[in-house]
Amino acid sequence: MNDQGEFALNQENIDQMFTYECPDSLNIALIGKTGAGKSSFINAFRGLSNSSSDAAEESVGPNAQLVEIKNSKFSHRIHNSEIEIDINFFDSMGFNDENDTKIDLFLDKIKSEFKISEFDAIVFVTQGKLSKNELEIARKYESKNVMLFFVYNKIDNYLQDQIRKLTGSFKRNLSLDEQYFKNKEKLDELVQSGINTLCKIIDEQNVFESFLNDMKLYDSKLLKNKNYKDKIIKKSIYLITSNSEDFLNPNYSKDGKRLKNEIENHLITAKLNNYNINLLDVFSQRVIRYKKKYLFSNLFNGIKLKVFGNTMVNIIPFLDTLIGNIPYINAISEEELVNELKKNFLKQFGIYELQEKLRNEPSSISSNETKIIQLKELMKKIQNDEIINNLELLIQNVNNTRSSNIKAKLKDFITKILPSFGIGLANVGDDLIRFLPSISVKIASGLLAILALLTIPLTAAIYFIFLKISFEKILFRYEEYALIIYELLHEND
Repeated sequence: MNDQGEFALNQENIDQMFTYECPDSLNIALIGKTGAGKSSFINAFRGLSNSSSDAAEESVGPNAQLVEIKNSKFSHRIHNSEIEIDINFFDSMGFNDENDTKIDLFLDKIKSEFKISEFDAIVFVTQGKLSKNELEIARKYESKNVMLFFVYNKIDNYLQDQIRKLTGSFKRNLSLDEQYFKNKEKLDELVQSGINTLCKIIDEQNVFESFLNDMKLYDSKLLKNKNYKDKIIKKSIYLITSNSEDFLNPNYSKDGKRLKNEIENHLITAKLNNYNINLLDVFSQRVIRYKKKYLFSNLFNGIKLKVFGNTMVNIIPFLDTLIGNIPYINAISEEELVNELKKNFLKQFGIYELQEKLRNEPSSISSNETKIIQLKELMKKIQNDEIINNLELLIQNVNNTRSSNIKAKLKDFITKILPSFGIGLANVGDDLIRFLPSISVKIASGLLAILALLTIPLTAAIYFIFLKISFEKILFRYEEYALIIYELLHEND
């Protein structure tokens, strides 16, 4: 805000909203019981045998669970014409049923020792079972936007055991490949049963609780379908052997190549490109589920507003520009701002690029004319979506805000903007109480009636809470459309 109380924005301020710090490494923690094959997995992924000089040491014996923090890091360098980055694997302590509660503490110590703000992913190495504490850790980190990979390891040992049960012996003079193909149908049935059991455990323990809660709020019946939920869980499970020679063998280490490709290529590319999305990429489904949280966090990662001495709520960076003390030249109009934000949100979720291809080269998307028609109809639906178009109301309200009439603008927010999003005060009471503990349920539900009694700082705090809720609604709708488009593009995958 300048001396005349006028607000202005330039293009640079908008761009800053969608800018992330470029990482110099990818940090992945491994969790698993003693003997699950965490160290051998690290070696196999890096293309090393367990006897290599720089291999992670396999733990054996009664003290197998002991790992020194300083020796837990194993780096894998990715270096090609497009990417140069380290993947840092962190081998956590092995555990048994008596000491599994120490895993979380061990992970925190790793982050402290190596100055990691948060892991990019966690790989759970298992042989078909997950402990209660592993599941709790998975649920905790999934809610923190950390990508989860459940690795069903040592499938070669499992197949050998099952071949013995089916045939009476495992013949040492024949390869596992040969004996596997002789009993393929039955063995595949047994393996699938094991995967289904693991899926059931992950489902029953609500590991993907935050995403499943989002699913309940989607309008699309497709995304509310149980089959969709089951598919999400199944795609997070990888069937491998951590024997370095057979890690990429597609016959029985069925997901070794997929796992390596997803981490070395897709996850790294996503991280280096601000988790931007290419909806034609099969891996993008996993990225979509994390994009909204990353984008929302970046939008609201600004100064903190203090009320009664307690930090209450973050202020969006562009709002800091709008209500700050720095005048900007080269201002853009309100309409241009809204259009620029919409365009950037479309880009962030991979929809804008797809729109361009639909206009200019639809055959590069699909040769199926029906699918192209459906995609075009979806694009029109996005363009006319009421929730997304409420962005204009938000910007109008923000741009007209002055400290002298913040109460009037909050009243306008309560009476016009929140209802346009389908939000009533009864729906936001919990959010208000979470950010502002001094507010009771009664005050939250009767906010409009007591508005005149609120202090200016408290009014401003409530205003920004409502602003965050409204922006989250808009991002939520973009996420839903991106997931629907993905399903249409990859319905036969």
